[in-house]
Order: sequence, then structure tokens, then C-alpha cells
Amino acid sequence: MNVLDLSVLWIIAVIMALATAWIAKKATGARTTIDNTYGIFLLVMMITMLGSAVYYLQIQTITALIEAFVVNMAVMTVGVWIVLTYWAKDNSDVIEQTTPEIGSDDVGLEKAMRVTRGYAVFFTSMFASMIVVFLLYILNPTRTGIEVSLGTGLAITMLGVLVIIRDASKRKPAKKTVEFHVSRLSFGRGIIISLILLNEFLMGWVFVRASGIVAPLDVSLLTTFGYIVGSYWFIFIMVLEMAFTIYAFRKELPRSLLLLISLQAAVMLLSPTAIAAKLWVSAGVFLSAGFMTVLFISMFEYLARKNSIDKTIANYYLALLGAYALMMGGLYLWKLDSDELFFAISIILEMAIYFNLILNSKKSSVAQKTSWLLDAKWTFGVLSALFVAEFFMGALLDAQVNGPQNLIQRAAFASLSGAPLYTVSAALYNFVSFFGTVTTSPWFLIMMGTEMGALVLFRIGAVRELETKIRLSLVIVAYGVYSIALPSFLIPSSLVAKTPFVGWSMGVGTAGPVAPTLLFALVATYLVSGVLSLLFGSRQTCSVFCTAALMYQGTFYDKMKTFNRSSKIGRKYLTSKLSGLYKVTFSLVWGSLIVAIAVSYLDSIGILNISLFGNDPTVFLFTFYFSFLWYIIFFTIPFVGTYACVSMGWCHWGTFNQLVGRLGFFKLKVKDPNVCAKCATKDCAKACPVGLTDLPSQFLSKGEFKSHKCIGVGDCVSSCPYENEYFYDVRNWFKLKLRKDEFKKLPIIGYQNLPIHEAE
Repeated sequence: MNVLDLSVLWIIAVIMALATAWIAKKATGARTTIDNTYGIFLLVMMITMLGSAVYYLQIQTITALIEAFVVNMAVMTVGVWIVLTYWAKDNSDVIEQTTPEIGSDDVGLEKAMRVTRGYAVFFTSMFASMIVVFLLYILNPTRTGIEVSLGTGLAITMLGVLVIIRDASKRKPAKKTVEFHVSRLSFGRGIIISLILLNEFLMGWVFVRASGIVAPLDVSLLTTFGYIVGSYWFIFIMVLEMAFTIYAFRKELPRSLLLLISLQAAVMLLSPTAIAAKLWVSAGVFLSAGFMTVLFISMFEYLARKNSIDKTIANYYLALLGAYALMMGGLYLWKLDSDELFFAISIILEMAIYFNLILNSKKSSVAQKTSWLLDAKWTFGVLSALFVAEFFMGALLDAQVNGPQNLIQRAAFASLSGAPLYTVSAALYNFVSFFGTVTTSPWFLIMMGTEMGALVLFRIGAVRELETKIRLSLVIVAYGVYSIALPSFLIPSSLVAKTPFVGWSMGVGTAGPVAPTLLFALVATYLVSGVLSLLFGSRQTCSVFCTAALMYQGTFYDKMKTFNRSSKIGRKYLTSKLSGLYKVTFSLVWGSLIVAIAVSYLDSIGILNISLFGNDPTVFLFTFYFSFLWYIIFFTIPFVGTYACVSMGWCHWGTFNQLVGRLGFFKLKVKDPNVCAKCATKDCAKACPVGLTDLPSQFLSKGEFKSHKCIGVGDCVSSCPYENEYFYDVRNWFKLKLRKDEFKKLPIIGYQNLPIHEAE
């Protein structure tokens, strides 16, 4: 196909996108009359269709068919523009919104809604008919094909005419209720969205075929569907429509939502399937992941600033994240075997969600606000869909860098052949193994760190205390250097297992089995971490070095600590008391670990030969506890609360450091317990992300707080309205012992001076 013909196709695509966006804009309003312009437009359109058919039959070339198609599109677009302009001009008194009271205007309002829906259905039917005519001829380029295509196109057009005649002829509504209007509008939106998407798919099919990219029905209809939707003819046209509608609705939608939709368009524009070129695929994978990450950040920062949001927007967020979860999964499968089906389904779903929001934009006056912090199911849906999207995004990035089969090879899947019990066990093992391989991939960690780190940066700007600002900065640095750069890029893989503290960042199982050659690095890791916990408390692990620190302390995730009190399970773990459930969990984790350590060591010296599908038991437990179970706990925050790894005792590495830290210097102290006695709000207890609600009582009775569960996040210090609370660790102890006299005049680690009696 030459450049001129290709340019013609793109001109048609732009016109179609603009017209579709304009229809979406007009379909949101309620028009009260039918202008005579409609009749004139219909006659002109029918004459143009017949004239184009005659012209083609005279010449019978593909060029003639394209020219006829262009003429039809041009006339139809001009006609649509004129009709809609007259509607807007002649009907200035438009009912823009439903009212809470039922009155005489309801009849006119419902009729206006019906007519508007009818026009939108008719115009989208008109679009579809033109595409079908072209497509059917290309599939069967004979005289019979011409007759079938023209007949089918005319039938589709007549159906659209019947819809508008039916809706315009009705005089009375079936019910005089606002709910009736809303439900009928929803039904109308469904028809319009379905027709638009069908129209765009058929248009993409026509353009793909006309440009000679793919043969008819290469393998199967599903394969063709995936190829067409994944091609630039569909993707780029959808982006054009989004751009036009973003401009058209710039006054109806809030700026935050416009930004989100713009990022959504950028993600779609950079779809790696659009162009079959290595450079485009590589750039598309990384850039689309980058824009999607920015989209997630903007979405969650918006939620962090809003306790209550519009239900329409809330549903849009949830549906969009679900579509992105399917999209990332589809792209990963595409990298594995070049199958675009699931990706194509996600694109169609995303556009349906998008058009539903656009066509619903004028419903804000009757929309209800919802508090997302009180809706555990909605929040769980958001977190789980987000995690699935991030999971496959990390897998996709890894597949792009290391090859699609690399993750599968690293997971070392067990064979699924054998007895039923063995097969089920092997399948579960493979699932956990693959899950853990992805979540420990440096590319998954980089992507997660970018998103979570940005939210922590927002948090740094919001906190009051200098020490907390410094600690949060260290969290970002520790995540980037300690969790990613050193073990994955800077230290050779052959030396990681022999490097204390870094190679064994989460204790036993992190870097390999409990082998004699690795015992020094393993023991040194526990020694170094234990000393740090003695000096500074377990905050050095749980609030700085652990990846959980970055993931829990961003603005959005920190706000969810309200679920510690509101969730049924979270309430069972409140206060410093170690509940029976905590003790059971603690015993199971440490018991399984001790047994695995013994088996691993005896295996390494040749006394035993026990493994889990060829994997060392300590390595598997690390994968299960830290790379699988931890993430399950993370996205079930609405049901278990934040920092459930601490409050429930699931993390052996955390409990080790918490037990050692309990014996050390770290504690929380208050300058004057009498101030706590007068405090009515008890903000320190509400702010604790671990749920230590007994903070105020211990401050009153002891003037300090020291608990096995306290990991020194410091939200209690930041929340104290009287700035009465402060951290105490080895730094304060040294200052008291070595500089007793001078210390009375010095501030404590960025806080106000302590009372004199604290230094005596």
C-alpha cells in the first residue's frame, strides 16, 4: 500500500475518532426536541451511500472503494456536526441534571434522555454500517460480496433509524421516578458503548486488511481479534478518541481525573504490541510500565488526601485497576508465546470503563460520596487488583530484560506427573515458587520501590519531626541500596551468599541452605542485626532496612492503619499484649524454621537427603514466608490491619530483632506524664500503625513505653499535639552518661530540650 493510500486511511481514522468523541460528548446531555436538520441529514446520507455504491460498481477497484468510503465518512461527519450544532443552538433550555423531587418536568426529561440515547445509537449504527460494508467486501471481493455488504450495511442503518423513531414517538414515561431515568440511561450507555467498541473494532479490522498487514482469519477468529485490537490501527485510534474526549470534557471532569485519564491514554499509546519492531517493543514495555506507575502514584496520593470520594470515581478506580491487572497478565503471556488475546480483552474492557465514565460525567449532581476507609471490600479490591497488575508488570520487565523463559527456569518447577496427591502438591509448590521468583526479581522490586518510594517522599513533606524525616529518607536509600543495588547488581552473585547482613538480609534461607561454608556469613548477619537492635531497637529492621518499611509508610498505605481498629481480625491484635493467636503463630513459624535449619545442615554435610521437590527446606520457607505470605498479608490490609507481619508474629526475622530490641536501649518517653493525663484525644494510640493502643496508659504510669511489638515508626511522636513524646535510644544514653552537664542545654535528636530531671 502506498503512502497516499495509507495517509487516506489515517485521515479517515482521525475523522472517525473525532466524530465518536463528539457523539460521546453530546450523549451526556438531555435534548428536548428533534430538529428538522435530522431529516435533511438522513436524506443526504442515504443519497451519498447510493451514489458511492454506483460509483464503485462502475469502476470496481479497491481505490474506488476507498474513495467511496472517504466520501461517505466525510458527508456523515459533516452531517453529524451540523445536526449536533443545531441541537445545541435551538435547545438552549436544556435539563442538565435530574432533580431529587418528582414533578411535571419528569416526562420531558425522560423523553429528552430517550431521544438523546436514540440519536447516539443511530449515529454509532451509521458508523458501524459503513465499516461493515467495507469489511465484508474485503473478505469476499465479488459481486455477491458487494450485495451482501451493502445489504448488511443498510440493515444496520435501518435498525438505528427504528431505535430513534421508537424513542422519539413515546409520550409518557412508564414510571415517574428518578431511579427509572438513571436505569434507562445506564441501559442507553451500555448500548452506546457496545456500538462504539464494535465500530472501532470493525474499523481496525478494515484498516488492518486495507493496509495489507494480515491475511483474513489467519488462524482463528480469537487470534484475529487479538491481533487487530493489539495493532496500532486500533490502539492509536483509541488514543486519538481519548485525546479528543479529554479535551471535550475538560470542564466537566475534575483536574485530578483528567490527569489520570491522560496517563491512561499514555499507557495505551505505548502498548508494546502496537508495532512489531524490537525498539518499539522494548521502549513500550518500559515506558508504559513507567506511565502506569505514575498513574498508580497519582491515584493513591489523591486517595490519601481524600477520606470520601465520589462513588462513580471510586468504581472507575477499581474497574481500571482490574483492567490493568488483566492487561499486565496479558502482556506477560504475549511475551511468552506471542498470544495477544488476553491483552486485547483488557484493552476492550479498559475502553468500556473509560466510555462509561465519560457518558456518566453529568451524573455527579446525584452521585453519592463514599468513605473508602470504611469500605473494606472496595479497598481490598483495589489492593488486590493493584498487586496483580504490579506482579505481572514486574514479570514483564524481567522477561523483557532477561528473556521470557528466564523466570520459569529460575523458578525450577517440579514435575506434575505422578500420583494425584503428588501432582497437587507439586502444583502448589510451583505456584509458590513462581510467585516468589517474581516478587524477589530486581525488576519487580525496582518497580515497587519507585511507586512506594514516591508515596514515602510525599510523606516526608507531611511529617513534623526531623528524626522521622531522616528515618524515612533512610528507608528509601536502604531499599534502593540494601535491597536492590548491592545484592542484585553490585555484589557478584557468587559472593552474595558469603556476604553477611546483605546476602542474608532476612536471615535463614535468604541466600541459600545452612551449609558449613556459609555459617560464618549467616551467624554474622544475626550478630550485626542483633547489635543494631540492642542499640537502636528493632526499628533498624522493621522501620528502615526491611522492604516493609517502604511499602507501609507511604501516604496512602499509612492512612489504612485505621483498619487496625475497624477490621475484625485486626482488633484481636491490638495493644502490646501477646495474644494466644500471636503465640501460636510465633511458635509455628519458629518451630518450622528450627526443623528446616536442622534438616538443611544435615543435608549439607551428607547425613540426610531431604528436600522439597529438589529445593532446600530453609530456602523454600524463606520463599513462602517472605516472598509469598507477606504479600498476601499486605493486600489483605483491610481485614488484618497494617504491619500484620509485626502484630501477628509471622516474620521470624522481625520477631528476632524485636526480642533483642526489647532488651536494649530503645523506648518511647514523654517529657511530662501530666500532659498525657490532660490529653483527651489520645492521638498517639490512634496513630500507631502496629495497633499499640495501650501507649497512653503506660505513659501515664511509667512515663515511657517499651514493648516487644514497638518498631519505632514514630507516628505516635508526630501525632502528639503537645510535642510531649520523643525517642530514646543509645544516643541519648551516651549523651546522658558522657555529657551530663552539657546535655541539659541541648535538643534531643531534633526535638525540644528534655526536662532537667531526665538528665539527673
